[in-house]
Order: sequence, then structure tokens, then C-alpha cells
Amino acid sequence: MYEEIGKKLREKNNEEVPKGEAPDFAKAIKRLRQDGGLSLEKLSEQTAINKQTLHSIENRSIRNPSFPNLEKIATAVGVSVNDLLLMARAEFRGNLFKTTAAQRWTVSFEGDKGFSVHSYSPPGASQRDFFIGVITIKGGKKLKHWQFTAHAKACIQPWEGDILFTYHGMNWRREERVSANETLYYDAFIPHTFENLSEKSNRVLLVTYPSIF
Repeated sequence: MYEEIGKKLREKNNEEVPKGEAPDFAKAIKRLRQDGGLSLEKLSEQTAINKQTLHSIENRSIRNPSFPNLEKIATAVGVSVNDLLLMARAEFRGNLFKTTAAQRWTVSFEGDKGFSVHSYSPPGASQRDFFIGVITIKGGKKLKHWQFTAHAKACIQPWEGDILFTYHGMNWRREERVSANETLYYDAFIPHTFENLSEKSNRVLLVTYPSIF
């Protein structure tokens, strides 16, 4: 089921969200270097990267530095490689993201499935390491056979009403009733089911790591 949601959200993403520009490593690295009071010579010493190579990166002669070089540069300026990438995409300031209504979308699953997913993840979320969204489940409906293809963390929190969460092991079964404002954390690799115990539609906050995309 996660794969089905991911496919639909990717399709929405491709249709409605414009693709961002390529990362500008030159601007990000130069800014970090200058903020840290480092000259090119000093950065070269700390990273063991040739000064001319660093100069070529900062003047955009090298637009896509190798990953090992990015790791060395990030370490020298005191950020993670992920944060360096975000800065290169002009999206980083303390991992702060801001989206507008036009940058969020909903996908609906018609027929007997009876639910929809509203994504709050930033544009291009397939490149992020998390997913956040809201599932709306119709009254009395059950979302069956959810499972990540790899071990992943997830959590749910109903906004109202009660949700029955069920793990399905090979020879065992575990149920947990989750009420409004309670949060349940679980391993999304194990097959599981959500059931709306209310007669009314219920909304459930869903956060996954990594992203379901």
C-alpha cells in the first residue's frame, strides 16, 4: 500500500510541482567557507583537496563535485552532507521548509478503499528522508496490508476518534487502540492494518522515515 501511495504522489508531484534548479554547490560552499573565516588555502589544508579544485568548484567550473569531496568539505565547514545539499538548493536554514497550499496535494483512493492521503511534504519530497501527511479514513473502513519494503520507522496520531492498529506476524497478531492525540511509533516493515473504529471519517497524521516515495 505504501508503494501505491508513493506512486500516486509521485505522479502528482511530476504533474503539479515544477522541478527545482540543479544544486548550486559553488554558492553554498563559498558562503560556508567565508562564514567560517576560512581561506581557500585553509580549506585545502583541512580537506586535502587541491586549492585549484576548490577554486574550480567555487567558480562553477566544476558544477558537480564528487561525493567524497563534498563529505570532506562539509566536515571542514561543520555541516552534514545533507545540509550542504539543502543549502546548495537554497532550502536550508536550520532545516526550515515552508510550503504553500499550491505545493501540497491530495490523492484519493476510490471504491472500497475509502481513504485519501493529503501530503504536507515539501516539493520534491522524494529527495527528502521523511514523509509527512494526513490520511482521511471513512467511517468503519480498514486500510489493509500496509508494509514498507525495508525496515522503516513510522508514527500515526489520530486527530479525533479511535484507530485500531494491528500488526500481522506469521504466527502472531498484536492490536493497539490509538485515541485522539495519542501517538503510536512502529516498524513499518511489519505488515499492519489501520481500522477507523468511528462511524464518521477520521483523520490520522502519518510520519514515515524514510519517505514513502
